[in-house]
Amino acid sequence: MLLLRLAVFAFIASLYFVRLGASSLWDNSEPTYGEIVKELFRTGDWLTLHFNYHTWYIHPPLWFWTAGLSVKLFGLNEFALRLPAALCGVAAAAATYAAGRRLYGELAGILSALAFGTSLEVIVISRMAILDSMLLFFSTVATLWIFFAIRDGDRRAFWIAVIAAALGTLTKGPVAVALPLLVVIAFLMWTRRPFWRGLPWISGAIVYLLVAGSWFALETLANGGEFLTSYFGLSNVGRYLTPFENQPGPFWYYLPVAAIGFFPFVAFLPKAIKSAWRRWTEDERYLLTSAIVPFIFFSAAQTKLPNYIVVIFPGLAIMVGKTLRDAIMENSVKALRGALIFLPASLVLVTIGVVMYGESQNAGPFHALAPSLALLGWFVVPTAIATLLVTYLANRVWIAPVGLALMMAGFIGTVACSILPRTEAFKPMKGMAATVMSYYRPGDKVGITGPPGAYSLLFYTESHGYTSVGFSKDADMQPQAFFDQPARVLAVVSPGDPAMLAQHGIKVWVLKRTPKLWLVTNRPPNG
Repeated sequence: MLLLRLAVFAFIASLYFVRLGASSLWDNSEPTYGEIVKELFRTGDWLTLHFNYHTWYIHPPLWFWTAGLSVKLFGLNEFALRLPAALCGVAAAAATYAAGRRLYGELAGILSALAFGTSLEVIVISRMAILDSMLLFFSTVATLWIFFAIRDGDRRAFWIAVIAAALGTLTKGPVAVALPLLVVIAFLMWTRRPFWRGLPWISGAIVYLLVAGSWFALETLANGGEFLTSYFGLSNVGRYLTPFENQPGPFWYYLPVAAIGFFPFVAFLPKAIKSAWRRWTEDERYLLTSAIVPFIFFSAAQTKLPNYIVVIFPGLAIMVGKTLRDAIMENSVKALRGALIFLPASLVLVTIGVVMYGESQNAGPFHALAPSLALLGWFVVPTAIATLLVTYLANRVWIAPVGLALMMAGFIGTVACSILPRTEAFKPMKGMAATVMSYYRPGDKVGITGPPGAYSLLFYTESHGYTSVGFSKDADMQPQAFFDQPARVLAVVSPGDPAMLAQHGIKVWVLKRTPKLWLVTNRPPNG
């Protein structure tokens, strides 16, 4: 079992680390967070986060501190910024394994880790310079270990859960403690189980407040009401009650997102949920609660993002791991017949979802990537069909999870080696940023009028900030004021913008033309 466990974790890690730093950052979250990390070093202020050299109160600092340490070790680059997410993804898989093993034994733990670690959305967030992988690790530990503490009277598990909730709060705010508490409260109301005996709840609350509240207290002392209003009013309560940054969605938004995100082991999920419902022990009821409560919580929120729902995957993966373990122990292919038949259906659903999203959101790039996407299909579809057939013909249940894992290896290999390199053509801002810096002199002002990729322009340049230029009220400066200032300006614009500016009496000189971006200035190039 030790070799099997090591092989599974080595396999999961390979999915997260292969060509991790090969592609440029994806606008807008990755370069935003990367710029905040960069400004930790540029400002020297590691207490208050800054973006574009202005205070930034959207999230707490733990991820940024961790990424800062990675940058200190490996330099300011894509790999260093994504490394914390990959490590936390492996850690979250390890936590899922440990919880599955404690509930159902070693084999169930390994299969739980495999189902969790190879799920599509976990792979995605573990390969991006965003906070969600770190939050996922801490929320997994907090949610599952507080159950072990209550079920077994385990004080060590209790303190592990408390510290995990505190560190999760320092990663992404009160949601890291709110969700585990809501899950526990719902479970206790459902089972009417006593919970207060033998556990130091008051001491735990004090320790949580001391650890989680340390940064919040210091930040409040440093910035007062401005921080409290912006962080708690806008970034937490406001985000839940109203769509934040134009990210709304219907109540059922997370149904297809969860199905696609938990691919490919979503094929076994109906069977796993049915089995858990039938067994009806406290363990199964808690796992069900750990999935249902966050699902309802995020479905009711007005701001919706696909990565929010990933917190339900550990509980789902453990239920799947238990189901697969039982079938393997009995070598009962019949027990998984429905799941194996559902596998091709789930693949069709994922394909339809990807096509619909690509056509509706990014039709041009989607069509340009068609050859690589076709190659991806040739890896995934035959492997899924072969997994189904070989499992049945050989009458060996273990072939199913192995086949699905290999399918995801082909999936990620194709994405990392074929699709992502092609997508660089649709992310021209990194190259334009290098052009900007080739013209930049101290005292110049850098701006952008409206092309996508503004966050990448800021991250990939060293101009000590940039200005968004436009006629809308959201712009930092109006075009006339920006181009008429005494300093020389370097502005990244769309190819049609110079003509539009000329119509408003604003003369600019073109320094560089590319198909999608132009670099212009307010001074004659030889002046």
